[in-house]
Parts: sequence; structure tokens; C-alpha cells
Amino acid sequence: MEAEPASGPGPEFNSKEEAFAFYQAHAKSVGFSAIIKASRRSRVSGNFIDAKFACTRYGAPPSHKPKRAPSRAKTDCKASMHVKRTPHGTWIISSFIKHHNHQISPIHSSLKPNNNVNKASPSRKLKVKKTPQYLTFAQGDLQFLLNAFMSMQHENPNFFFAVDLNEEQRLRSVFWVDAKARLDYRHFSDVVLLDTTHVKNECRLPFVPFVGVNHHLQFLLLGLAFVSDGSESTYAWLMRNWLRAMGGLAPKVMLTDRDEVLKRAVAQVVPESCHCFCLWHVLSKVPEKLGRRIHGHGGEFMSGFSECVLRSRTKEQFEKRWGEMVERFDMGDESWLCEIYEDRKQWVPAFMNGRVLAGMSTVQRSEAMNCLFDKYVQRKTTMKEFLEQYRVVLRGKCEEEAKADFETLRRQPALKSPSPFGKQMVELYTNAVFKKFQGEVLGAVACHPRKESEDGTKKMFKVQDFEDNQDFVVTWDESSSEASCSCYSFEFNGYLCRHVMIVLQISGVHSIPPRYILKRWTKDAKKRDLSVADVVVSDSRAERYNNLCQRAFELGDEGSLSYETYIAAVKALEEALRKCENLDGSIQRVREPNLPCFGSQEVNLSNTADHTNKKNSALRKRKVSPEPEIIAMGVDSSWLQMENPNAQAAGLPCSYKSQQSIQKMDRLNSRAQNRDGYFSTQRIDFGMCHQLNSVAAIRNDYYCNQHGIQDRGQLNSIASIHDPCYMAPQRMQPMGQADGGPSSQPHGMEVKVKQLSSRHQSQ
Repeated sequence: MEAEPASGPGPEFNSKEEAFAFYQAHAKSVGFSAIIKASRRSRVSGNFIDAKFACTRYGAPPSHKPKRAPSRAKTDCKASMHVKRTPHGTWIISSFIKHHNHQISPIHSSLKPNNNVNKASPSRKLKVKKTPQYLTFAQGDLQFLLNAFMSMQHENPNFFFAVDLNEEQRLRSVFWVDAKARLDYRHFSDVVLLDTTHVKNECRLPFVPFVGVNHHLQFLLLGLAFVSDGSESTYAWLMRNWLRAMGGLAPKVMLTDRDEVLKRAVAQVVPESCHCFCLWHVLSKVPEKLGRRIHGHGGEFMSGFSECVLRSRTKEQFEKRWGEMVERFDMGDESWLCEIYEDRKQWVPAFMNGRVLAGMSTVQRSEAMNCLFDKYVQRKTTMKEFLEQYRVVLRGKCEEEAKADFETLRRQPALKSPSPFGKQMVELYTNAVFKKFQGEVLGAVACHPRKESEDGTKKMFKVQDFEDNQDFVVTWDESSSEASCSCYSFEFNGYLCRHVMIVLQISGVHSIPPRYILKRWTKDAKKRDLSVADVVVSDSRAERYNNLCQRAFELGDEGSLSYETYIAAVKALEEALRKCENLDGSIQRVREPNLPCFGSQEVNLSNTADHTNKKNSALRKRKVSPEPEIIAMGVDSSWLQMENPNAQAAGLPCSYKSQQSIQKMDRLNSRAQNRDGYFSTQRIDFGMCHQLNSVAAIRNDYYCNQHGIQDRGQLNSIASIHDPCYMAPQRMQPMGQADGGPSSQPHGMEVKVKQLSSRHQSQ
């Protein structure tokens, strides 16, 4: 039977999943069941480029009688729909076969259609129900949120936040991260979990946390966001801002739920990171996705599935077991099973060689994390309650870490065995990690190794674990000091298992090889290896200032641990300050005329009158395209302008009130105070304006008021800032004028909170 080519424009879909939902709705209305028969990825981008959906009876019947009678016998039915991805990213139908060679069940047509797809035929335009593309808050919530941000930033200027508005200037997403998290990330950037559970559960507050783990096995809250939806553009915006807040340092491993949208967003923003799916998330979905098919098999299928996924020691063994499992239970037509198989390299343990997940992908850590958030987030939690609890949690986490630091420095865990491995690692690991490791040391006595093969320096052992009542395969290469175990403890937890240690012991190795001692678990996890190469030697005063700020925050983190460290830090700072002041008198300061000023885009205020005649058509359409280059400086970005030898701008906290008094600074040498923001590589030219009393429409992000630019003529127009602008809450002092010419001056940005709040409250 020939395929019927699609006629006319036909329906368009935003994703492969949406196209399949359309075909499923069609199948229900006609009276048959549909599956994803095949799909293909691009060899260049790795994205899906076409897919084939078919009737479950598609395909020729087997030539031999299967061991189990299949639930749906193949009849060589040709009913199917083939879709392709266009260069624009949408999906279209390339061919459609509607005729079946078997009896269909019209009773299916009475079933309720898919919630997201209206009743439709392939010749009708698909209409997808859309949710509001903005966050809905209770009255006063938005004002409270932004005031809370200003308060947190006042407490610590390295606090960071960014907001995103839709084309109607309604708040679509907001992201923030505290100063300590930004510092902690420098030490624990190996594994980060992006948890989207609360978005998918449709909570009142759809928040997305970035979660890490420190050297005491404690969770780190590395950023939080409220998002209006779970679209690719939203997640891309979120990850892009998070990455900038973290100085552009991408994690080695990014953990997420198994989701096609998240997969595309991660590939777009952090392609250098290894994107893995949480194993516990995939395993938890099996009963939900396959419950109907595995119901009659009892626990037999789950046992085979677990054996295949968790006990395959090589990729080849996994492939073999998977094929046998699919054939045995006749699961070849299950679309979800096919999809997770295609993504096997991102979640199956046998493919995790070289990746360390630091315990973030285990069921126990998942339950602990859910318990953490459930303490202060329920379905009816208000914004005010959430932020109050958030600050309580941050304080609690700091105290928790300080207590663990104190315990690790002052008290060493008692050794419960004479094992040389325990004696070695008790000196290195933190107390919390050593307690976990010592459990493996003690468990080694319940293991019996037996050598299976030997090839030169490489040996293979089968280790019988009497405690778990299972056998594990361990390989040990004496020449390279490399070991591996089929339990994958090192890959998932970051420390060696009992099975490897018993093999090392009988092989005459009495210390853990250095490659298996991760610094992130040691007492020196936050200790920096300072060398001459680490010291920035630059002619740029701004770069030197930025580097000093980073070191000052590290000193604050370490110096605040105890009274003794605090006194030592204060004395060191006072001594360093005196030395610098003595040197100041003998060193001539150099003026740098072209330092960049605050802001994320070029704003040519002298030409803003031209912008008033344009409607900024780009606001009508959101872009997920790469943004102009912006240097993420965070708190370090306080050097604004140094063109005038008589003054220097000071970046102060963003205020929601008008800036009534902007005073000139008399000295070039005055110190600049920092607040979170972005240092742009582009200039702001103010032309000959006297005072700006207008609202700048910032594409796709937030409104801000620009006040207090004096002595420059009056400008009553709307300035358009192209492309997303990031929250840079600074109040900047005006620069003096040199040689009678116009000076390039920074200006204050004031968030138009009242307008934003009124928009949201009117919803």
C-alpha cells in the first residue's frame, strides 16, 4: 500500500512528542492503538529529525511461534504516519496511511481524547491548549520578592538575581543564587542536579532548584528559580543565567530527569557537560509507563529489568540482556522502552565509565532531597512563606556545615578495624564520608574473591558478597592501578567499594590508589593550591580589582568559621591594607579610559528619539538564539568609568525609590562598592541628555526606570535595550566632565516594580 503524501500545509507540531500525541488522539478516535515504530537522530546535532508512528499490528507476523502469546498479534498492517523535522524546528507530516488490514474497535472512539489535543483529523490544523506564559502571584507577592532580593543583596553584595519578562512585560521567570553558593560551586562543580519535579507536579510555586553536594555529604542549594512553564526556551534561559552567575564554569556532569526538552536545553547551553539522567527517576517510571504490560508477569519483568540495568558489567552484556528481555516479554512495540534504550548512554551504569555522580543519582539521595524541600514547600505555600523558609534553610545549612567542619577538624572517627585502608582514609576524608567508607571496609570481611582470569597485569575476579547475597565482577590492572567493579560504587558514590578493596588486599596492595581519592570528599576540599600562576598579573586595574574581590570572599568564608580564624583574618586584612596604603604614595596611579560600564547592551541615548517611532517588533517574538557577548562579573564588576581624573562611579544597591540625590565624587581613588550585575563589553553613550524621565523597554526581560542624570538636557522618550538584559542593580554617581566635552556616564537602573506588580495583580 502506497503512503499518501501530505497535501496542503497540514498540521505543524512543536516536538516529536506533540506529533505522537496527535497520532494517538487519531488512533483513539478511529479505534486502534499507536506506537512509535522508529525514530532517527541527526549525526551532526544528535537531535531527532524524523519519526514513524504506526498501528501496534504494524509489521509481519513472526515466522516461528513465540514462547509467549503476544498481546497484539502482527498482521502486517501498514497504517502509519511519518513526520519530519523542518529546518525551523517544527515537525510536519510527510506521509500518512490510514487503512488497516484488520478489524478495528470503534469502542475506542468513545474514549476521552488527549487533554492537550483537540479532536482533529490529519487534515485539520492542530490546536494545542496553551498555559499562561507568565507567573501568577498573589497581591503583593512580586513586590515582596524583589524587596527580599534587595535585602539579601544588601547583606551580601555577591547575591545574584535575574528576571525574564514576556512580550507583554509580565514576569515569566526569575532566578537567584546567594553569595555562598557561588563560592561553594567553585569547589564542588563536578556534579549538579537540575530538579524540575515541582514544575511537572504543577505546584502553586513552580520552583526549580540547582542542587549540589559538599564534602560533608550535605546538599548545596546552588540556585533557585520560579518558572512559568517547562519549555525549552525557559530552561535555556534559566541555565544560561545560572552559568553566568557561576562565572561561566560548566559542571562536569549535569543531572536531570529524562526529558527530551531538558536534553535539548542542556545541549544548547552547556554542551561541554556530560548530561546524565537520574537512574532513580528512570527506574521509578517503569511501573507507570509499563504497568499495563507487566501486570500479568508479576515481579518477573522487574527482576529481569533490574538484572539487565544494574548488573551488566559491560556495554556488550547490557545490549545482549536487553535484547533477550525485550524478546522474552514481547516488549518490542513499547515506545517508552524504545526511547529509554536510545538514551541508554545517559543513565545505564554500564555506560558511566569515567563519570562520577557523587551520590546524586541514588534513590536514597532522591528521598533525602525531596524531604528537604517538602519541609518548606507544599501545594498551598505562598511566596512570602517560601522566601521566609528559604532564608531559614540557608542559615540552617551554614550552621550545619560549620558544625561538620568543626567536628572534622577536632575529632577523628574511631577505627573499627585494623584495615590499612581505614587508617589511610581516616586522615584524608571528612568524618561524614569516612563513616560511609568505613562501612565498605567492614563489609569486605563478608566478601570472598575468586580469580577468574589473568591477562598479563590485568586480572578478573568474581567476588561473592554474602551480605548482599550477590556476585560481583572486579577487574584489577596492576600496571596502571586501575580497578572497576560491576556494582559501580565509585561511579555513583565517589569512593571504592568493598569488592575492590578485598581484591586489592589479596593482590598485595595496602593503600587506595590516588586516582580513587577524590579531593571533593577530603578535608582539603576547599583548600586552594595557590601558585604563582594563580596570581593575576594584569595591566588592567579592573581585572586586578576583580581578582582581589574573589579572594576576599574566600577569606570571608574561611575566616568566619570560628573566633580564632576571624581574628586572624581581620589582622591579616589590616596588615595588608597598611602595606598597600604605604605603597600608594610611591606608585603613580594610571588612568584607564576605556573600561566598560554597567549594563548588558549598548544604549545610545542620544538617538533614543528615533526609537520612539518604532514598535520594537522583536518584542513580539521570543528568541532562544545566542545572546551578545556579556562578561559575567557578578560582584566583581564595580569598575565603571575612569575617563575623568576627578571622579569614579560607585555601584550601590538597586533602589525601588527615585534617586533624589546623586553626588559627585571628588577623588579618583575612592573605593567602589559592588552589587551583583553584568559588566558589558559594549558602551553606553548618553549624548547630550539633561535628565531621563522615561521607561526603557528591555526586550524579553524587565522594565527599569532611569533617573537622575543631571546637567545633560531633557529626554522624554523610550529607550529600547536589545536582547535580554540582566539584573544589574547599581546606583551610579555621575562623572565629571573633562575638557568641556560630553562624557560617557553610567546611569542608575530602577526596576519598575509597581507597574510589574499591578500587571500581575490584574491577572
